[in-house]
Order: sequence, then structure tokens, then C-alpha cells
Amino acid sequence: MKAVIFGTTLIGIMGVSIVSPALPDVQRALNLNEFQVGLLITFFTLPGIFFAPLMGFLADRYGRGLILSISLVTFGLSGFACAFANFETMLILRFVQGVGGSALTSLAVTLIGDIYRGAERVKMLGYNASVLSVGLSIYPLLGGFLAGFDWRLPFIASLSSIPIGILALRFKQGRVGGRFKLEFNGDIVVAYLLGFSVFLFTYGVFYFQIPLMLENRFGATSVVRGFVQSSTLILTALVASKLNFFVKRFGTYGTVSLGFASYGFSLLTIPLSSSIFTATLFTMIYGFGHGTVLPALQNLLVERTGVENRATVMTIYNSMIRIGQTLGPIVASLTGYFAFTLSSILSFALSVFVLLSKVIYGSGSPDRT
Repeated sequence: MKAVIFGTTLIGIMGVSIVSPALPDVQRALNLNEFQVGLLITFFTLPGIFFAPLMGFLADRYGRGLILSISLVTFGLSGFACAFANFETMLILRFVQGVGGSALTSLAVTLIGDIYRGAERVKMLGYNASVLSVGLSIYPLLGGFLAGFDWRLPFIASLSSIPIGILALRFKQGRVGGRFKLEFNGDIVVAYLLGFSVFLFTYGVFYFQIPLMLENRFGATSVVRGFVQSSTLILTALVASKLNFFVKRFGTYGTVSLGFASYGFSLLTIPLSSSIFTATLFTMIYGFGHGTVLPALQNLLVERTGVENRATVMTIYNSMIRIGQTLGPIVASLTGYFAFTLSSILSFALSVFVLLSKVIYGSGSPDRT
């Protein structure tokens, strides 16, 4: 099942990261304007806000393997078809592909929660976050390489999801939930709030403002900007693989608090950078925070959620992330470089909030598996 879990995670982040380098080529081939090209991203990400909880609900009711398999096959076939469609049809196919991909990363985490226990689960969540980070750093390079031959190839690469979808049918878990029950407790609410916040400033500052700062202040080329972000994500992967180390010493809440403090320090110091080198170092501190916060939040949700509603809870968490991803660039564009300061203040405040939440919710909450 490890192949299915890690493969699902990699497919779950493929839809934008491998396609984005090909977008200029798509624009030229189909004679599109910038707004139309942007719709190819929007039509893929939008379904994640609304359809992810539905897919989680279905996975809780009819089995993880069946829903995961259908999602992966839908993702692969619709993505492949995009390579041979006109623009209007491509938008429809990208929406369908977004529905198929809406819950993939959440279902991968759900499977980890179902199959593994205790320290082994924490390790698997860390490894899964590492796989995700490595994928995010490699896919743009792979997409650009493929697009160099033909803009259709990054879309055709979506077919790689189908073998994983077939393997997912081996997961024989049947119906696990009964009557629908929307599960909430203090831990879940905290995790939802933190997940939204992380991706609010990740997409607003890390993916939007940092590249602009590197270009405007240091004249960094696209290659240099890509190196700064890729090196950060590689560190995220290394730190995430050691999640069990941090959780054993600080607990889940303590690990999350440490990560948010790292975010805060990084976002405060990046604008003070005097060179590309120091900017890279301060940005890598952000990567350390990412490597602790993201898998630790997933661990918190998995531990504090009953198996009968786990997929639903995880996919709602994914919807909160998608909302943060959508709002982040908008907020950052309105606040400019002040977004660094605002995000730093928010991060330090959330670090303290997490420690207070540990006192309220984290001391006696059982692992509900």
C-alpha cells in the first residue's frame, strides 16, 4: 500500500505543478490571452473547495479504495484528453480533472491513518510529506523538460495516475461509516484554522512575493528564483522525514508551534536580506517550518478523528487549504511587501495560540483509532 499512498500524493500535486511550465507554450499554440491561460489553473483548483468534502464523505461510506480508484482514473483520463482538446473543451476537462484530483492528497493521509498506528503512523506521515515536497520541487523541472518537446506531454503525463488507480482497488476496506455525522472538536477546528493560515501566507508570500523580491532587489533570473524555492522544499522534505523525532520531544502541538515560530522568524528576516545567499538561508528557515507544521497538522487530525468520518474530516481540511491558496495571492497583492510583516506577526501569534490550544485541547485528547 505504500506505493499507492505515495503515488496518490504525487498525483495529487501534479495537476498544476507539472503543467505550469507549459502554459506559455499552450498560450501560443491555442492563441490565448493571459486571462484565458489563467483559467486553465482556476478551473482545475476550484473544484477542490467544493468537491473534496463530497469525495471524503463517499470514501467514508463506500470505501477508500473504490473512491480513490475512481478519482485517479478520472484524473488521468481527463488530463490526457486535455492534450487533444480545443480551449473551451479543455476548460471542461480541467474542471473534471480537478474533481478527480480534489481529494487525492487527503485520501492518501486517510489511508495512512487507517493502516498505521502510533509512532509508525507519525513516520509515515513524515515520509508522505517528504514525498510531497520532493514532488513539488521536481515537477516544474519535469514539466518544463516535457514541454520543450511538445506542450501536450505534461498533460499526457496525467495517465500515470491510472496504474495507481488500479492498484488502489486492492485496498479492500468496505463501508466504514453509517449515518452522516459532521465531526468537530477543538483539535479539528484548530487544525482547520492553522491549515488555512499556512497556505494563506505560503501562496501569498512564498510563491508570490518572494520571487518578486528576488527579481526586483537582486535581479535574480527565473533559474535562481527556482533554485531558492526548490532548495527550500528539499529542506522541507528532509525535516518532514524526521517528524517522529520532533513529535517525541515536543508533542504534536509543540511541533506545530515550533514550525509557526520558524515561519515568523523567516518572514521577518527575508525582507532584510542583503544578498541572494542570505535570502536563501532565511527562506530555508521557512522550509523548516513547513516540514514540521504540515505533517504534524495531518497527524493531529488523524489522531483526533474517528475512522468512520476520517476521510470527510481530512477533505474538509483540504478545502480550507484551497481557500487559503486562493486568497493568499489576492491579500499579498493588496498589501505588497508589507505582506511579509503581516505574515510574520500572524505566524508568531499562531505559535502562541497553538501552545494555548495545547493546554485547552491537547493534554487529554485520545488517539481515536
